[in-house]
Amino acid sequence: MKKNVILISGFSLIIDQIVKYIVHNNFINLIVIPNLLSFIYTENKGAAFSILSGNVIFIIISSLILLFILIYIMSKSYLKGENDIISDISYGFLFGGILGNLIDRIFRGYVIDYVSIKIFDQYFPVFNLADMFIVSGIFIYMIRTLKEDSKK
Repeated sequence: MKKNVILISGFSLIIDQIVKYIVHNNFINLIVIPNLLSFIYTENKGAAFSILSGNVIFIIISSLILLFILIYIMSKSYLKGENDIISDISYGFLFGGILGNLIDRIFRGYVIDYVSIKIFDQYFPVFNLADMFIVSGIFIYMIRTLKEDSKK
């Protein structure tokens, strides 16, 4: 694995775990922007949107498989010479985010979620920083891939 990917994923993982530690130990419930953004401590025993709730072992195994697939994809792209800082950021965010939630599942049996957003009287599922890293990593990867495809 490239040094940049290790640094980015390590930074992402550490920040995620520090924030979760603070939220968990203080059970933070805080309205930041009324009717828009709140921090609300929740324990998610499932995956995204609480699907597969209670199937922690299955989700752990799935996360490990995803990490191996990510390593395979990353290795393949680096062997082709398709590596740049944008790829490193994408892979780093994905590794850090997946590992952050995986650590929660292994050691707690659930993922600590705390960001709650409400837009037009609709609440979105509560999420965490690791989720933001995963979504950002996917988004960056998709944009990079689309740009590369358009050049070809």
